[in-house]
Amino acid sequence: DYFYENGKKMVNKFSIHEVSLVPIPADQNSGIGRNTDLNYSVRNIEFKKGKEMTTRKERQEVSEIIALGDMHNLGAEAREYVENGNSLEQFRAFVLDNISNDEPLPTPQAKVPAFLQADQEYSVLRALQGIDDASKRGYEWEISKDLERSMPKNNPNSVILDTRTMTSGTAGANTIQTNVQSNIHDFMQQKSVAMNLGATTFGNNVGDLEVPLGTSASGATVIATDGTTQAAETTPTLSKLTLSPTRIADVVPLSYGFLQQSTPDVEAYVRRLIAQTFAKVMDEQIMAGSGSSGNVQGILGTSGINAVSNGGTEVTFANFVSAISELGADAVDLSNLKLIVNPANLDNLVTAVKYASTDSPILDMKAEADGRIGTFNGYPVFVTNAVTVDNYIMGDFRELAIASWGGIEISKNDFYDDRRFISSLNAIMSFDSGLLEPKAMCKITKA
Repeated sequence: DYFYENGKKMVNKFSIHEVSLVPIPADQNSGIGRNTDLNYSVRNIEFKKGKEMTTRKERQEVSEIIALGDMHNLGAEAREYVENGNSLEQFRAFVLDNISNDEPLPTPQAKVPAFLQADQEYSVLRALQGIDDASKRGYEWEISKDLERSMPKNNPNSVILDTRTMTSGTAGANTIQTNVQSNIHDFMQQKSVAMNLGATTFGNNVGDLEVPLGTSASGATVIATDGTTQAAETTPTLSKLTLSPTRIADVVPLSYGFLQQSTPDVEAYVRRLIAQTFAKVMDEQIMAGSGSSGNVQGILGTSGINAVSNGGTEVTFANFVSAISELGADAVDLSNLKLIVNPANLDNLVTAVKYASTDSPILDMKAEADGRIGTFNGYPVFVTNAVTVDNYIMGDFRELAIASWGGIEISKNDFYDDRRFISSLNAIMSFDSGLLEPKAMCKITKA
Protein backbone atom coordinates (compact mmCIF):
# COMPACT_ATOMS: atom_id res chain seq x y z
CA ASP A 1 0.00 0.00 0.00
CA TYR A 2 1.12 3.54 -0.67
CA PHE A 3 -0.05 7.11 -0.84
CA TYR A 4 1.25 10.44 -2.15
CA GLU A 5 2.30 13.28 0.09
CA ASN A 6 3.75 16.57 -1.18
CA GLY A 7 4.46 14.95 -4.51
CA LYS A 8 6.32 12.00 -2.97
CA LYS A 9 5.24 8.40 -3.06
CA MET A 10 5.11 7.06 0.53
CA VAL A 11 5.06 3.26 0.94
CA ASN A 12 3.50 2.17 4.24
CA LYS A 13 3.00 -1.54 3.64
CA PHE A 14 5.21 -3.91 1.70
CA SER A 15 6.79 -7.37 1.67
CA ILE A 16 10.62 -7.58 1.60
CA HIS A 17 11.96 -10.05 -0.94
CA GLU A 18 15.63 -9.02 -0.66
CA VAL A 19 17.42 -6.34 1.36
CA SER A 20 21.05 -5.28 1.78
CA LEU A 21 22.13 -3.78 5.07
CA VAL A 22 25.35 -1.73 4.95
CA PRO A 23 27.07 0.28 7.68
CA ILE A 24 27.22 3.46 5.57
CA PRO A 25 24.43 3.71 2.95
CA ALA A 26 24.71 5.72 -0.23
CA ASP A 27 21.81 7.85 0.98
CA GLN A 28 22.70 9.18 4.42
CA ASN A 29 18.99 9.80 5.09
CA SER A 30 18.03 6.18 4.57
CA GLY A 31 17.95 3.66 7.39
CA ILE A 32 15.73 1.36 9.39
CA GLY A 33 13.75 3.23 11.96
CA ARG A 34 15.97 6.26 11.65
CA ASN A 35 13.04 8.71 11.87
CA THR A 36 11.49 6.90 14.82
CA ASP A 37 12.12 8.33 18.25
CA LEU A 38 13.83 5.40 19.98
CA ASN A 39 15.69 7.65 22.45
CA TYR A 40 19.23 6.65 21.41
CA SER A 41 22.09 8.05 23.49
CA VAL A 42 25.65 7.19 24.43
CA ARG A 43 26.75 7.79 27.99
CA ASN A 44 29.48 5.83 29.83
CA ILE A 45 29.47 3.25 27.01
CA GLU A 46 25.74 2.51 27.54
CA PHE A 47 22.74 3.36 25.34
CA LYS A 48 18.97 3.37 25.60
CA LYS A 49 16.71 1.79 23.01
CA GLY A 50 13.20 2.66 24.10
CA LYS A 51 14.07 1.49 27.65
CA GLU A 52 17.18 1.27 29.83
CA MET A 53 19.63 -1.38 28.54
CA THR A 54 19.95 -4.09 31.17
CA THR A 55 21.68 -7.11 29.64
CA ARG A 56 25.36 -7.69 30.28
CA LYS A 57 25.86 -8.93 26.72
CA GLU A 58 24.64 -5.64 25.23
CA ARG A 59 26.83 -3.57 27.55
CA GLN A 60 29.84 -5.69 26.69
CA GLU A 61 29.20 -5.35 22.96
CA VAL A 62 28.93 -1.58 23.19
CA SER A 63 32.13 -1.48 25.23
CA GLU A 64 33.96 -3.52 22.61
CA ILE A 65 32.74 -1.26 19.80
CA ILE A 66 33.97 1.84 21.64
CA ALA A 67 37.33 0.21 22.48
CA LEU A 68 37.82 -1.03 18.92
CA GLY A 69 37.07 2.42 17.56
CA ASP A 70 39.51 4.12 19.94
CA MET A 71 42.23 1.61 19.05
CA HIS A 72 41.95 2.40 15.33
CA ASN A 73 41.33 6.15 15.63
CA LEU A 74 37.66 5.65 14.69
CA GLY A 75 36.14 6.78 17.98
CA ALA A 76 33.52 9.07 16.40
CA GLU A 77 32.39 6.37 13.99
CA ALA A 78 32.17 3.84 16.83
CA ARG A 79 29.81 6.08 18.79
CA GLU A 80 27.72 6.65 15.68
CA TYR A 81 27.38 2.89 15.26
CA VAL A 82 26.26 2.58 18.87
CA GLU A 83 23.69 5.35 18.39
CA ASN A 84 22.38 3.63 15.27
CA GLY A 85 22.08 0.28 17.04
CA ASN A 86 24.56 -1.51 14.80
CA SER A 87 26.11 -4.76 15.99
CA LEU A 88 29.72 -5.43 16.89
CA GLU A 89 30.18 -7.57 13.78
CA GLN A 90 28.95 -4.72 11.57
CA PHE A 91 31.43 -2.34 13.14
CA ARG A 92 34.25 -4.85 12.74
CA ALA A 93 33.46 -5.09 9.03
CA PHE A 94 33.53 -1.30 8.82
CA VAL A 95 36.91 -1.18 10.58
CA LEU A 96 38.43 -3.76 8.23
CA ASP A 97 37.28 -1.76 5.23
CA ASN A 98 38.76 1.45 6.55
CA ILE A 99 42.16 0.46 7.96
CA SER A 100 43.46 -1.71 5.12
CA ASN A 101 45.64 1.10 3.79
CA ASP A 102 46.36 2.87 7.05
CA GLU A 103 49.77 3.36 8.60
CA PRO A 104 50.73 0.70 11.17
CA LEU A 105 49.43 1.49 14.63
CA PRO A 106 51.94 2.67 17.23
CA THR A 107 52.87 -0.27 19.45
CA PRO A 108 54.79 -0.20 22.75
CA GLN A 109 58.40 -1.31 22.25
CA ALA A 110 58.04 -4.23 24.63
CA LYS A 111 55.47 -5.77 22.28
CA VAL A 112 57.31 -5.14 19.00
CA PRO A 113 58.55 -8.37 17.39
CA ALA A 114 62.26 -8.89 17.92
CA PHE A 115 63.13 -8.86 14.24
CA LEU A 116 61.83 -5.27 13.96
CA GLN A 117 63.94 -3.96 16.84
CA ALA A 118 67.08 -3.12 14.96
CA ASP A 119 68.43 -1.05 17.83
CA GLN A 120 67.27 -3.40 20.59
CA GLU A 121 69.98 -4.17 23.14
CA TYR A 122 70.42 -7.81 24.04
CA SER A 123 69.63 -8.45 27.72
CA VAL A 124 70.70 -11.64 29.46
CA LEU A 125 68.47 -10.77 32.41
CA ARG A 126 65.39 -10.49 30.17
CA ALA A 127 66.30 -13.78 28.54
CA LEU A 128 66.47 -15.46 31.95
CA GLN A 129 63.24 -13.88 33.17
CA GLY A 130 61.50 -15.10 30.02
CA ILE A 131 62.06 -18.72 31.06
CA ASP A 132 59.24 -18.31 33.58
CA ASP A 133 57.39 -15.24 32.32
CA ALA A 134 56.23 -15.46 28.70
CA SER A 135 55.32 -11.75 28.71
CA LYS A 136 59.03 -10.90 28.89
CA ARG A 137 59.96 -12.96 25.85
CA GLY A 138 61.03 -10.64 23.06
CA TYR A 139 64.25 -9.97 21.20
CA GLU A 140 66.28 -12.44 23.26
CA TRP A 141 63.84 -15.28 22.65
CA GLU A 142 63.79 -14.63 18.91
CA ILE A 143 67.59 -15.00 18.99
CA SER A 144 67.22 -18.23 20.98
CA LYS A 145 64.74 -19.64 18.45
CA ASP A 146 67.14 -18.81 15.64
CA LEU A 147 70.01 -20.59 17.40
CA GLU A 148 67.87 -23.70 17.91
CA ARG A 149 68.22 -24.43 14.20
CA SER A 150 71.82 -25.54 14.77
CA MET A 151 71.65 -26.32 18.50
CA PRO A 152 68.48 -28.19 19.52
CA LYS A 153 67.67 -27.53 23.17
CA ASN A 154 68.06 -30.34 25.69
CA ASN A 155 65.47 -28.75 27.96
CA PRO A 156 62.39 -27.22 26.30
CA ASN A 157 62.09 -24.77 29.21
CA SER A 158 65.45 -23.18 28.57
CA VAL A 159 66.90 -20.30 26.57
CA ILE A 160 70.01 -20.21 24.38
CA LEU A 161 72.18 -17.12 24.84
CA ASP A 162 73.76 -15.67 21.73
CA THR A 163 77.53 -16.16 21.38
CA ARG A 164 77.83 -15.20 17.71
CA THR A 165 78.36 -11.44 17.89
CA MET A 166 81.23 -10.86 20.27
CA THR A 167 81.88 -7.34 21.53
CA SER A 168 85.43 -8.15 22.65
CA GLY A 169 87.97 -10.89 22.12
CA THR A 170 87.17 -13.07 25.10
CA ALA A 171 85.24 -16.30 24.65
CA GLY A 172 81.59 -15.74 25.44
CA ALA A 173 82.25 -12.03 25.79
CA ASN A 174 79.40 -11.02 23.52
CA THR A 175 77.26 -11.36 26.64
CA ILE A 176 79.20 -8.41 28.09
CA GLN A 177 77.41 -5.17 27.30
CA THR A 178 80.12 -2.54 27.33
CA ASN A 179 77.75 0.42 27.58
CA VAL A 180 76.18 -0.76 30.86
CA GLN A 181 77.49 0.96 33.97
CA SER A 182 78.53 -1.68 36.50
CA ASN A 183 78.34 -1.10 40.24
CA ILE A 184 78.92 -4.67 41.44
CA HIS A 185 82.52 -5.58 42.14
CA ASP A 186 83.31 -8.77 40.26
CA PHE A 187 84.81 -11.90 41.69
CA MET A 188 88.41 -11.88 40.49
CA GLN A 189 89.21 -14.64 38.03
CA GLN A 190 91.46 -15.16 35.07
CA LYS A 191 90.42 -13.33 31.91
CA SER A 192 90.31 -15.23 28.64
CA VAL A 193 93.07 -14.83 26.07
CA ALA A 194 92.38 -17.73 23.69
CA MET A 195 90.09 -15.71 21.44
CA ASN A 196 92.64 -12.87 21.20
CA LEU A 197 95.31 -15.00 19.56
CA GLY A 198 93.96 -15.05 16.01
CA ALA A 199 92.72 -18.65 16.08
CA THR A 200 90.67 -20.08 13.21
CA THR A 201 87.06 -20.36 14.41
CA PHE A 202 84.12 -22.43 13.15
CA GLY A 203 80.72 -21.40 14.52
CA ASN A 204 77.15 -22.76 14.63
CA ASN A 205 78.07 -26.34 13.73
CA VAL A 206 75.67 -29.29 13.63
CA GLY A 207 77.21 -32.67 14.43
CA ASP A 208 80.94 -33.39 14.25
CA LEU A 209 83.10 -31.04 12.21
CA GLU A 210 85.73 -32.50 9.88
CA VAL A 211 88.42 -30.11 8.66
CA PRO A 212 90.44 -31.46 5.67
CA LEU A 213 94.20 -31.10 6.18
CA GLY A 214 96.98 -31.26 3.64
CA THR A 215 99.73 -33.55 4.97
CA SER A 216 102.08 -33.23 2.04
CA ALA A 217 102.49 -30.88 -0.87
CA SER A 218 103.22 -31.37 -4.53
CA GLY A 219 106.65 -30.43 -5.84
CA ALA A 220 108.43 -28.93 -8.82
CA THR A 221 111.49 -30.32 -10.56
CA VAL A 222 114.26 -28.41 -12.29
CA ILE A 223 114.69 -29.94 -15.72
CA ALA A 224 117.24 -29.48 -18.45
CA THR A 225 116.07 -27.85 -21.63
CA ASP A 226 117.82 -30.45 -23.80
CA GLY A 227 115.21 -33.09 -22.92
CA THR A 228 117.51 -35.29 -20.84
CA THR A 229 115.50 -34.89 -17.60
CA GLN A 230 111.83 -35.07 -16.76
CA ALA A 231 109.53 -33.64 -14.05
CA ALA A 232 109.04 -35.84 -11.00
CA GLU A 233 105.56 -36.91 -9.96
CA THR A 234 104.61 -35.81 -6.43
CA THR A 235 101.10 -36.64 -5.24
CA PRO A 236 99.77 -34.44 -2.41
CA THR A 237 98.03 -36.27 0.45
CA LEU A 238 95.19 -35.28 2.74
CA SER A 239 94.06 -36.13 6.26
CA LYS A 240 91.46 -34.52 8.51
CA LEU A 241 90.96 -32.99 11.93
CA THR A 242 87.71 -34.05 13.56
CA LEU A 243 86.21 -31.73 16.15
CA SER A 244 83.40 -33.10 18.33
CA PRO A 245 81.31 -31.11 20.81
CA THR A 246 82.70 -31.16 24.34
CA ARG A 247 80.23 -29.96 26.95
CA ILE A 248 81.06 -27.60 29.76
CA ALA A 249 78.42 -26.72 32.33
CA ASP A 250 77.84 -24.58 35.39
CA VAL A 251 75.14 -24.26 38.06
CA VAL A 252 74.72 -20.74 39.45
CA PRO A 253 72.41 -20.41 42.51
CA LEU A 254 70.59 -17.06 42.61
CA SER A 255 68.32 -15.65 45.29
CA TYR A 256 64.75 -14.56 44.60
CA GLY A 257 65.64 -10.93 45.26
CA PHE A 258 68.60 -11.01 42.92
CA LEU A 259 66.56 -12.12 39.91
CA GLN A 260 63.88 -9.50 40.60
CA GLN A 261 66.40 -6.70 40.12
CA SER A 262 66.40 -4.85 36.83
CA THR A 263 69.10 -2.25 37.49
CA PRO A 264 72.04 -2.03 35.07
CA ASP A 265 74.56 -3.26 37.63
CA VAL A 266 72.69 -6.55 38.14
CA GLU A 267 72.23 -7.01 34.39
CA ALA A 268 75.92 -6.44 33.73
CA TYR A 269 76.98 -8.67 36.60
CA VAL A 270 74.91 -11.61 35.36
CA ARG A 271 76.40 -11.15 31.89
CA ARG A 272 79.98 -11.16 33.14
CA LEU A 273 79.38 -13.98 35.60
CA ILE A 274 78.25 -16.32 32.84
CA ALA A 275 80.70 -15.12 30.18
CA GLN A 276 83.85 -15.16 32.29
CA THR A 277 83.08 -18.51 33.90
CA PHE A 278 82.83 -20.26 30.55
CA ALA A 279 85.70 -18.29 29.02
CA LYS A 280 88.06 -19.35 31.82
CA VAL A 281 87.25 -23.05 31.39
CA MET A 282 87.58 -22.80 27.60
CA ASP A 283 91.06 -21.31 27.94
CA GLU A 284 92.15 -24.05 30.34
CA GLN A 285 90.88 -26.74 27.97
CA ILE A 286 92.41 -25.17 24.85
CA MET A 287 95.84 -24.74 26.44
CA ALA A 288 96.19 -27.76 28.73
CA GLY A 289 93.16 -30.07 28.39
CA SER A 290 94.00 -33.71 29.07
CA GLY A 291 92.13 -35.15 26.08
CA SER A 292 90.46 -37.81 28.26
CA SER A 293 87.30 -38.14 30.40
CA GLY A 294 85.45 -35.63 28.26
CA ASN A 295 88.26 -33.05 28.25
CA VAL A 296 89.52 -31.32 25.12
CA GLN A 297 92.98 -32.23 23.89
CA GLY A 298 94.97 -29.13 24.78
CA ILE A 299 97.96 -27.70 22.94
CA LEU A 300 100.52 -28.79 25.55
CA GLY A 301 99.50 -32.45 25.23
CA THR A 302 99.04 -32.59 21.45
CA SER A 303 101.24 -35.15 19.72
CA GLY A 304 103.64 -33.74 17.14
CA ILE A 305 104.24 -30.26 18.54
CA ASN A 306 107.81 -29.01 18.85
CA ALA A 307 109.41 -29.08 22.29
CA VAL A 308 112.39 -27.39 23.94
CA SER A 309 113.41 -28.28 27.53
CA ASN A 310 116.01 -26.74 29.83
CA GLY A 311 116.51 -29.92 31.86
CA GLY A 312 115.02 -28.78 35.19
CA THR A 313 116.40 -25.24 35.48
CA GLU A 314 114.74 -21.93 34.66
CA VAL A 315 114.07 -21.33 30.99
CA THR A 316 116.63 -19.03 29.40
CA PHE A 317 116.74 -16.67 26.49
CA ALA A 318 118.60 -19.33 24.51
CA ASN A 319 115.67 -21.75 24.98
CA PHE A 320 113.23 -19.27 23.46
CA VAL A 321 115.56 -18.64 20.52
CA SER A 322 115.83 -22.42 20.03
CA ALA A 323 112.03 -22.59 19.89
CA ILE A 324 111.97 -19.99 17.13
CA SER A 325 114.57 -22.00 15.21
CA GLU A 326 112.52 -25.20 15.60
CA LEU A 327 109.41 -23.48 14.27
CA GLY A 328 111.31 -21.91 11.38
CA ALA A 329 112.71 -25.29 10.40
CA ASP A 330 109.12 -26.54 9.99
CA ALA A 331 108.27 -23.65 7.64
CA VAL A 332 106.11 -21.85 10.24
CA ASP A 333 105.53 -18.16 9.48
CA LEU A 334 107.93 -16.58 11.98
CA SER A 335 106.41 -13.14 11.47
CA ASN A 336 103.18 -14.19 13.19
CA LEU A 337 104.39 -15.86 16.40
CA LYS A 338 102.96 -15.22 19.86
CA LEU A 339 104.19 -16.33 23.29
CA ILE A 340 101.91 -17.52 26.12
CA VAL A 341 103.22 -17.61 29.72
CA ASN A 342 101.91 -18.36 33.21
CA PRO A 343 101.93 -15.35 35.60
CA ALA A 344 104.01 -17.35 38.09
CA ASN A 345 106.91 -17.30 35.60
CA LEU A 346 106.91 -13.56 34.98
CA ASP A 347 109.56 -12.94 37.64
CA ASN A 348 112.05 -15.15 35.79
CA LEU A 349 111.34 -13.50 32.45
CA VAL A 350 111.78 -10.00 33.84
CA THR A 351 114.87 -10.64 35.98
CA ALA A 352 116.76 -13.02 33.69
CA VAL A 353 118.81 -11.33 30.98
CA LYS A 354 119.37 -12.14 27.36
CA TYR A 355 123.08 -11.40 27.52
CA ALA A 356 125.30 -11.71 30.59
CA SER A 357 126.27 -8.55 32.50
CA THR A 358 123.78 -6.37 30.59
CA ASP A 359 120.41 -4.81 31.35
CA SER A 360 118.55 -6.91 28.79
CA PRO A 361 115.52 -8.70 30.35
CA ILE A 362 113.95 -11.54 28.34
CA LEU A 363 110.51 -9.92 28.62
CA ASP A 364 110.06 -6.25 27.80
CA MET A 365 107.09 -5.91 30.11
CA LYS A 366 104.36 -3.40 29.33
CA ALA A 367 100.74 -3.47 30.50
CA GLU A 368 98.52 -3.44 27.42
CA ALA A 369 95.07 -5.04 26.95
CA ASP A 370 93.26 -8.38 26.48
CA GLY A 371 95.90 -10.30 28.42
CA ARG A 372 98.89 -8.87 26.54
CA ILE A 373 101.68 -7.77 28.87
CA GLY A 374 104.61 -6.90 26.61
CA THR A 375 106.93 -8.32 23.96
CA PHE A 376 109.75 -10.81 23.57
CA ASN A 377 112.07 -9.91 20.71
CA GLY A 378 109.17 -8.07 19.13
CA TYR A 379 106.68 -10.95 19.53
CA PRO A 380 103.49 -10.28 21.56
CA VAL A 381 103.45 -11.95 25.00
CA PHE A 382 100.17 -12.99 26.68
CA VAL A 383 99.73 -14.11 30.27
CA THR A 384 97.17 -16.64 31.55
CA ASN A 385 96.78 -19.24 34.30
CA ALA A 386 95.41 -21.59 31.63
CA VAL A 387 99.03 -22.49 30.78
CA THR A 388 100.51 -24.57 33.57
CA VAL A 389 103.44 -23.25 35.60
CA ASP A 390 106.94 -23.65 34.07
CA ASN A 391 105.44 -24.24 30.62
CA TYR A 392 105.42 -21.76 27.76
CA ILE A 393 103.71 -21.96 24.36
CA MET A 394 105.11 -20.21 21.30
CA GLY A 395 103.56 -20.54 17.88
CA ASP A 396 101.39 -19.34 15.04
CA PHE A 397 97.90 -19.51 16.56
CA ARG A 398 96.19 -19.28 13.18
CA GLU A 399 96.80 -23.05 13.15
CA LEU A 400 94.57 -23.43 16.24
CA ALA A 401 90.98 -24.39 15.37
CA ILE A 402 88.14 -23.57 17.77
CA ALA A 403 84.65 -24.87 16.97
CA SER A 404 81.37 -24.00 18.69
CA TRP A 405 77.93 -25.56 18.56
CA GLY A 406 75.30 -22.86 19.06
CA GLY A 407 75.45 -20.66 22.16
CA ILE A 408 75.10 -21.06 25.90
CA GLU A 409 71.89 -22.89 26.83
CA ILE A 410 70.47 -21.78 30.17
CA SER A 411 67.56 -23.33 32.04
CA LYS A 412 66.17 -22.22 35.40
CA ASN A 413 65.63 -24.59 38.31
CA ASP A 414 63.07 -23.03 40.63
CA PHE A 415 63.47 -25.79 43.19
CA TYR A 416 67.24 -25.66 43.75
CA ASP A 417 66.55 -24.66 47.36
CA ASP A 418 62.83 -23.94 47.48
CA ARG A 419 62.61 -23.42 51.24
CA ARG A 420 65.03 -20.51 50.97
CA PHE A 421 63.52 -19.30 47.68
CA ILE A 422 66.82 -19.87 45.90
CA SER A 423 66.67 -20.92 42.27
CA SER A 424 69.57 -21.79 40.01
CA LEU A 425 70.69 -21.13 36.47
CA ASN A 426 71.90 -24.33 34.83
CA ALA A 427 74.13 -23.39 31.91
CA ILE A 428 75.75 -25.62 29.29
CA MET A 429 77.64 -25.01 26.05
CA SER A 430 79.51 -27.13 23.52
CA PHE A 431 82.89 -26.46 21.90
CA ASP A 432 86.08 -28.20 20.82
CA SER A 433 89.55 -27.19 19.71
CA GLY A 434 92.53 -28.78 18.00
CA LEU A 435 95.64 -27.95 16.03
CA LEU A 436 95.37 -27.85 12.26
CA GLU A 437 99.14 -28.21 12.13
CA PRO A 438 100.82 -29.38 15.38
CA LYS A 439 104.28 -28.29 14.19
CA ALA A 440 103.09 -24.69 14.25
CA MET A 441 103.41 -24.81 18.07
CA CYS A 442 106.42 -25.25 20.35
CA LYS A 443 106.30 -26.13 24.05
CA ILE A 444 109.14 -24.58 26.06
CA THR A 445 109.47 -26.13 29.48
CA LYS A 446 111.67 -26.00 32.56
CA ALA A 447 111.46 -29.77 33.17
